[in-house]
Amino acid sequence: MKNNILIFVIISLIAGVTSYIALDSLLIAIITLTIFLIMSIFVFSPMISRYVIKVKKFHECYHFINNFVIALSIKKSISGSFETTVNSMPNEFIELCEGLENMTEKEKLNYFSSYFNFYVYQLFIQIVDLWEDQGGDILQMSKYLITEIRYNEEYITKTDSLSKHKYVEIGILWAFSLLVIIILRFALKDFYQSVKNQLLYMLAIVIVMAFILLTIFLLINKGTSLKLKGNNHEKNS
Repeated sequence: MKNNILIFVIISLIAGVTSYIALDSLLIAIITLTIFLIMSIFVFSPMISRYVIKVKKFHECYHFINNFVIALSIKKSISGSFETTVNSMPNEFIELCEGLENMTEKEKLNYFSSYFNFYVYQLFIQIVDLWEDQGGDILQMSKYLITEIRYNEEYITKTDSLSKHKYVEIGILWAFSLLVIIILRFALKDFYQSVKNQLLYMLAIVIVMAFILLTIFLLINKGTSLKLKGNNHEKNS
């Protein structure tokens, strides 16, 4: 989260400095910097933060289900499998479980439906209920479920990688665009002096800055939109 804010602060500073160089106006530069910071702090960073939390929880969900199914196939006990699985989870999750001392292991499994707010976890609960009622080979019963989770794990990894590449590509493109503005200011001084006070030129710079903000929003929105398999059955999160 802190790294994201730092990156957006740098982008905001670049936008503010570029505005000042392009228009030779401290007021417009401050306005540009302020707008970028506001969008970064209250829109962009929360979007990324929600995405990071969702991905983290899905990874935890994958490991929890996978470990529980394996443990259950060996121990043949929900309580024993639950204890083994929880001990393999991150400390934050273990601390969450410690606050549920008054619940049975089965109640805890159901309670985690609100934490692992994914379709695959609902399917997992149904399979555990079926196994508890009718018995059977839990590994065979969970075969489709594990396949679904692995598919989504691979999808998340691929999406994350593609998004990062796209961020870099668009960032380089906009860096060159802003460089052109700076070159106009210092390399073509006579031309700059003739256009800097013209409304059309000022409007063009404002549009460029607005378009940068829009591009950042669209990139983040696209990069943080997960279409997990079974998403139609997923609860809102």
